[in-house]
Amino acid sequence: MSEEQQRQRLRELVRKNTGMDWPELQVGDIQKSMSSVMLFYWCTKEEVGKRSHQKQLELTDEEVESLLA
Repeated sequence: MSEEQQRQRLRELVRKNTGMDWPELQVGDIQKSMSSVMLFYWCTKEEVGKRSHQKQLELTDEEVESLLA
């Protein structure tokens, strides 16, 4: 899978889970633990109406598998 395809899938996951579309989604980190995977991503001032900040989203096993496919 190309980097652009993976970025698009991450963007779709964030939109599905938050109801927000982040056109300039920037992934900060993906952390795996024994029971979950956390995706950390950055939002810009224009996207959230506040100064830039990092958000996080817990991914399901199915969502993680779709990113690796």
